[in-house]
Amino acid sequence: MFQKSFFNSLLMAAFLFAANLLNAAPPASVSQMVTLRAGTAIALTLNEEVDSETWSVGNSLDFMVRSNVTVNGKVVIAAGSIATGWVKKVTSSCSGQCGCSKNCANITITVESVQAVDGQVVNLRSIPHVIKAPCCRGAANGNIGTNLSARVLNDIIING
Repeated sequence: MFQKSFFNSLLMAAFLFAANLLNAAPPASVSQMVTLRAGTAIALTLNEEVDSETWSVGNSLDFMVRSNVTVNGKVVIAAGSIATGWVKKVTSSCSGQCGCSKNCANITITVESVQAVDGQVVNLRSIPHVIKAPCCRGAANGNIGTNLSARVLNDIIING
């Protein structure tokens, strides 16, 4: 008798456990894998002042993502995230006559990467952004808040 009631109790507990599993709601923080496609545009803002007199080729610089990047309604790169880039070319002053067009002070910058919401580094490609000085009138200066864009280099799966 004891064995039969113990077995029935055990069977009932297993049945109730299985029923609860079937009726349970999914956890509130279920994540979803989404693919961020190559070529997706990312709007950025220059996060620091740059100028052709004090910056050198190879210096790194920071940008800020202007708006959320989403895939299927999931944010994969959050607004306010910091992107990094590099100074690619610097011409510090005019080397010619006034009115020159090719030798004006300028600084060329690019955006290279940003962090996704899951911590992955997303490689970017950008058209080099050239900041020019008014010809033969001092240094080339890029101001905080200068807008530019970049695109995702390769497809990447993000845990959104």
